[in-house]
Amino acid sequence: MGCLRALFVQAGCLVLLVAAAVLAFVYRRPLWDAYRRFRHEKPAAAVAYAVPDAAGARRVADALTRLARAGGPAYVDLTAADVASLLDRDLVGASRHTFDSVQVALDSNTILVKGVLDLSRLPHDFLGPFASSFTGREPVEAGGALLPAAGGLVRWVPDRLRIRDFPIPRKGIPVLLRSLHVDAAQGGVTLPGVTGVGDVRVGPDRVRLYRLERR
Repeated sequence: MGCLRALFVQAGCLVLLVAAAVLAFVYRRPLWDAYRRFRHEKPAAAVAYAVPDAAGARRVADALTRLARAGGPAYVDLTAADVASLLDRDLVGASRHTFDSVQVALDSNTILVKGVLDLSRLPHDFLGPFASSFTGREPVEAGGALLPAAGGLVRWVPDRLRIRDFPIPRKGIPVLLRSLHVDAAQGGVTLPGVTGVGDVRVGPDRVRLYRLERR
């Protein structure tokens, strides 16, 4: 009788776990919104995304040249479109278009990136039991801090990731970055082509890069 009772308890726990997983998926939008409110994040509708433009990568290159020049400015400013142009030029190519349609938004101390992800080119177990709920290409959104790194580099460190309306656990972010064939050291993406930077400040309207003071 004791064994039978234990079997029923185990079966009941399994049913509860499955039901919880199904409910979490069905109500993923309100749950995600509640999570964003808990993190004090702005609603998606309140964030203005910028797309890459043809001159963006050239503007960034010119700004970084000025920053590195002897007697140059103490800092330079980049727009969301400038950052989007950098990622579109280098990250999309490095990922072999597994990730494309880049858009970037700025918030206080945060860079938000969204685009389209080709899930058919990611590891089959990346989405676990929910993989069958997604098609080949899905919208993706990630956010995180932009931080100075050793040697004057700048690293974007995403701490949240969402595919369609489904939040991905934080431990899944490095897996995705490796799948995109990018430099993902220390859980972040080294911003391509950005060097000679000593400090970074991100606000709603600009990214300010401060000169690295050489000794």
